[in-house]
Amino acid sequence: IHFYKRWSEVYQCWRKMQSARGRGRSATRGGGLANKYTDSTRWAGRQGGGSADNHRQVKKCSDSESVERCTDSDGVVVGRCTAFCPAIELNLRVRERLLSKYEVGGGGLRPVKEYSRPAAGQASPSSDTVRTPDTLLDCVKYLVMDVLMPRVMVKEEQLDLYDFVFDRLRAVRQDLVVQGVMDNTSMVILSICVRFHLLFGHLLANHPSFSEHINTSHQLDCVKSCLLIPSTHHTNMMESVYLLSNMDSPSAMSWAISQPKLSQQLKLSLAIAHAYEQGNCVRFYRLVSTLPLILLLASAKYCQLMSEHALSVYSKGYKAKNARYPLSHMATLLWLPPSSLSCMLLSKGILVQDEFIWWSASLDDKDTSESTETKSCHHEQICLKVMLLKDQLDLLLLGEREIDQLTEVSVEALSLGVFGV
Repeated sequence: IHFYKRWSEVYQCWRKMQSARGRGRSATRGGGLANKYTDSTRWAGRQGGGSADNHRQVKKCSDSESVERCTDSDGVVVGRCTAFCPAIELNLRVRERLLSKYEVGGGGLRPVKEYSRPAAGQASPSSDTVRTPDTLLDCVKYLVMDVLMPRVMVKEEQLDLYDFVFDRLRAVRQDLVVQGVMDNTSMVILSICVRFHLLFGHLLANHPSFSEHINTSHQLDCVKSCLLIPSTHHTNMMESVYLLSNMDSPSAMSWAISQPKLSQQLKLSLAIAHAYEQGNCVRFYRLVSTLPLILLLASAKYCQLMSEHALSVYSKGYKAKNARYPLSHMATLLWLPPSSLSCMLLSKGILVQDEFIWWSASLDDKDTSESTETKSCHHEQICLKVMLLKDQLDLLLLGEREIDQLTEVSVEALSLGVFGV
């Protein structure tokens, strides 16, 4: 113990000596550099009549001008690039042959700036590489009109098309965030991104390589960004999309109820959310069937969940010996084709025979692989609405026509107050 204490005292003294020597060396070095700088400045002043001071002032002015070119008074980057793809990135991608097939080949295709993930050590964006808000809006419209629409119904290209447009729209959103744009232009761009994610979430729902989680997360990010922008004519639709995409979230419900002014779309969405919360499948599907396409796509996930809940309730309520239920009537209540409902019942082990549902009978020898066929039982119903509007999908995505508004049936029902909102 005595040896350990003695060794500790010696070690502490050695550390103090080393730190003192280090401070002395750094001070000497710093003083030497300072003296050299002072001497050279004085020498330059004597030789050139103060030219060193003038040189430092010019350099300071040029630095301030370069900052002004890249940022505004609040330090936010101001984009000045008017091309869809900045010249620096374009030259690099052409040299390395990194252009996508949707950027070359004629037919009006043009290179578009791709998304670049921020990383440590990477230079901050400059005004030459950030596109102006008007350029971003033109770029989004180009992606919808010239890239998406000619190929959106080609199933073999849908996944590649989705990956390309998703990446380019993400780069557009990145330029908006860098510039801090929170006006009507930003609302239009973000609402187009929301509609894009909703549409392709349906078109690629059964594709094995499609990530529904990533698509939904980016859709919700865009919707929440829309809600932070001052009210425009796109706000009502985005409010309803947010609520219908989060019907199982108490915070979304409380947010919708606390709104000072409820639009017709938000009233209908609230009625649907209340029906879902109460487990009222009959009222839920009656209201959902009147939704426009965009809102229907937002509520597609909960249509499946409500069907499973309804079948669970019916199987317990009608589980008596020889009890049966008409298949066609159940399909009408759940807004499903009889064939889809029959597959869903068989996957759950419920017997369907002679156009009747036998709740008490069970299929113990059923194939469990059949459950994957009914992952989205309302997919066929939504497809019918998509096919009806396939010639107007470009206008639907851009929000330039009122084809995504409420139907006359919904408006009349709201005026009668049957939704109980």
